[in-house]
Amino acid sequence: MSVTHEEVVNAAEAERILTSPVFKEAIENLKNEYIFHWLNSRGIDDVAVREDFHRSLLLLPEVERHLRIMAEKGKLTKANINKIRNIA
Repeated sequence: MSVTHEEVVNAAEAERILTSPVFKEAIENLKNEYIFHWLNSRGIDDVAVREDFHRSLLLLPEVERHLRIMAEKGKLTKANINKIRNIA
């Protein structure tokens, strides 16, 4: 499996984003905002709104998961490159 330089750079960027206090705060703020609006939508006509906020809450961890996958792919790539260099 060939990994490009761009993928390695993207992996490092994904790791930087995941560890960024700004990103963590943004995710936490979004989560709190979604929960607030979800819990405070009480009208019978708000069913679709509640469902939208619920789906939004479920998507936040997915964004983080995809960033983690990208970051881990880069770590594996670096390890493989170092291993190949040591063999050669």
